[in-house]
Amino acid sequence: MANYIFKKDTYEVREQLSSFIYKVEKEGKNYIVFDFKDNPEGFSDFKFAQKRLRNSGIQVPALIALDKKNRFAVLEYVDGPTGLDLLDKADIEDVVFEQLFALNYKARINNMRLDFHPHKFRFFNNKLYYLPFTFTAYIRKEDFTEKELNLWFYSKTGTDNLLAHGYAINKSRIGSEFETNKRMVLTVVKYFR
Repeated sequence: MANYIFKKDTYEVREQLSSFIYKVEKEGKNYIVFDFKDNPEGFSDFKFAQKRLRNSGIQVPALIALDKKNRFAVLEYVDGPTGLDLLDKADIEDVVFEQLFALNYKARINNMRLDFHPHKFRFFNNKLYYLPFTFTAYIRKEDFTEKELNLWFYSKTGTDNLLAHGYAINKSRIGSEFETNKRMVLTVVKYFR
């Protein structure tokens, strides 16, 4: 794999994470490269989404470099656990829910709907980062509280999602459906705005 060069900086490829995403290193520090070399429309969509998310106050990895000629972007590498990693270890902490609901609010007032599946987020330095750089138009009946909130609890749906992503399940942690629904409702009452 070829390295990425932007101005005089060389980003050495360390790992391919997907068909167009690479983990790279420069001077001992890790970054992510989104490479749209063969996808000009994807590059245009990425630039639009990245700018719109950032301007809306959605916490996304910082843009380090944008090479318009070669169609790649270098982004900050967020090294914290994903939402699934957090849920696998223990119940999600209030600080995470507070930020999830704040992100949902910021997206909603900007007419955006984020993908709130837990593997799309990383928690690093007490900040929750949204990773996909994608969104759709906001539709009330598809709000995070209606569609994905249950994935953030160690419930039947949440553990099915963990299993689908290769995590082992601790059945003794799964509470009754009544208790899980009660916790979800109390979480919505506490953080929804």
